[in-house]
Amino acid sequence: MRSKSTHFTQALGAPMEMRKEIRYRLDAPALFSWESSQHERLHGEGITRDISVFGAFIVSPTCPPVDVPIQVEVVLPSLTGPKPVIRVSGEARVLRVDHNSKGEGENGFAVMSQDFSRWTMSTEQREPGSTFVETAVASGRNGHG
Repeated sequence: MRSKSTHFTQALGAPMEMRKEIRYRLDAPALFSWESSQHERLHGEGITRDISVFGAFIVSPTCPPVDVPIQVEVVLPSLTGPKPVIRVSGEARVLRVDHNSKGEGENGFAVMSQDFSRWTMSTEQREPGSTFVETAVASGRNGHG
C-alpha cells in the first residue's frame, strides 16, 4: 500500500507559529488586575478563549498594555454542577493585545507565565457581591457551550 505524503508550507508574510505547547479551547471566566503607570491597581474580566501550560488568550473589552505583569484568576466550573468552582491564579505577562477593527473579531490579549502548573488552585467561593462568575456559569460560558 502506498502512503501519501502531505507537505505544509508557510504562506509568505504569514506569522510563524511560536507556541511550544498545545492550546486547549476553554471558555472560562477570567479575572485579572495590573498596576498602571500611575501606580493604580486596575481590574478587568473576560473569558478565556484557549489555554495551555504556559499561556492563555483572554477575550475582554478591557486589555492591559503589552509587557505588563498581571495577576490572573481563571475560574473552572465543577463538572458536577456550578458550585464549587476551582480557581487557578497566578502571575503572568501580557504578550500581545488584539483589538477588533470595525466591529469584526474580538478584543483580547495573550498572556504567558513561566509555568501555569505552579499557580495556586483553590475551591474557595468568591466573596458575596461578585456576580461575574455566577453570571458566566449561568449563561453557559463554562467551557461546555
